[in-house]
Amino acid sequence: MGISKVWVFAESAGGKATSNTLELLTKARELGGVVEAFYVGGDAAAIAPALGEHGASKVHAYDPGDTLAGATAAAALAGAIATEQPDVILFAGSYDGRDAVGRLSARMD
Repeated sequence: MGISKVWVFAESAGGKATSNTLELLTKARELGGVVEAFYVGGDAAAIAPALGEHGASKVHAYDPGDTLAGATAAAALAGAIATEQPDVILFAGSYDGRDAVGRLSARMD
């Protein structure tokens, strides 16, 4: 069984995609299959072009509003995983990435 869909947990800082996110998208292209991004933040339209330039064919966006992203992002991501069923999800070792992946792991057992 090959990898048909790779997601990257996309992050931004200062209205731009982080370098970690862009590097993960570039690596995801090497894994094969469709590359998509799951972005948590209010400015998805602003960073979507950069995500696309680095390989994302689709951006799943979730705006947590004024709440901390980790808990609500994990819940939104778990729901999206259930319907979209990516084969692999890549997370950066950033504070937000570690928070979201830890909560997601606990939520999905």
